[in-house]
Amino acid sequence: MKKRDVCGAIVLLVYLMGVGLVTGPSLYQLLVGRLPEPKLELIPFVDICKVITDSIANHHGAGITLNIFGNILLFVPLGFLLPLFWRYFGRAKRTILFEFGVSLSIELIQIIAGGVTSVDDLLLNTAGAAVGFALAKLLLRACPRLAPKRQGGAQRAYPLACWVAVILLATVSDMLTLGLIW
Repeated sequence: MKKRDVCGAIVLLVYLMGVGLVTGPSLYQLLVGRLPEPKLELIPFVDICKVITDSIANHHGAGITLNIFGNILLFVPLGFLLPLFWRYFGRAKRTILFEFGVSLSIELIQIIAGGVTSVDDLLLNTAGAAVGFALAKLLLRACPRLAPKRQGGAQRAYPLACWVAVILLATVSDMLTLGLIW
C-alpha cells in the first residue's frame, strides 16, 4: 500500500464517518428510543417539489437549502476524492456507480433505522458526486502532476473497505449505546 493510498483511505474514512453522522439517527433518538417512523418515497421528484412548494408557501428557503443543496453538497467530496486518489475512479461511470452504491446503502439503512428514504436523495446525491467528479477532472487537467500514477488492482477495494468499516463502526457504536452488547 503506497503513501497516496493510505492518505486517500484516511481522508475518505474521515469524510465517510462525517456522512454517516449526518445521515444516521441521532444519539438522542437512539438513547430515548424514539426513532422516527420510516417513510419510503419511490416516486422521483415528489420530495423535491414538496420542499420547494413548502419553502415558497412559508416564505423561507431553509428547506431548499438544507434538503436539496444539502443532499447535493454532501456527496461532492466523494466524487472529488475518488478520482484524485485512485486511478481506477478516473472514469465518471465508476465514480458515480460507487457513489450510487454508497447513497443506496444509506437509504436502505434509513429504512431500518427509521427515517425518510427517498429516490430524490439518490438523485441529488448522485448529482453531487457528478459535480465533484467534474471538479476533480478540472483540477487534474490543470495540474496533471496530481493525477494518480499506475496502481495495482486492489485500488478499487480501498474506498469500499472504508465504507464497510464506517458501517460496521456505526453499527457497533449504536449497539453499545443501546446496551445491546456488553
